[in-house]
Amino acid sequence: MDSITTKVYYYMKSLADKNGFLPTLRQTAEELKVTVHEVEDAISRLHESGKIMITDIPAKSIIEFVD
Repeated sequence: MDSITTKVYYYMKSLADKNGFLPTLRQTAEELKVTVHEVEDAISRLHESGKIMITDIPAKSIIEFVD
């Protein structure tokens, strides 16, 4: 994983473990000082690599950590 993807993974996973829910894309981007587009790309790479599962339902997406 590249640097941004790694940071996104660990930031989102730590908040999910701590709070029981994921931060928004915007919150993640602001915290990591990257663009929302970079966060979206990182999430796509995590999904493609099998690190996360994404379930799309009407008006919502659910991200689950595989490990």
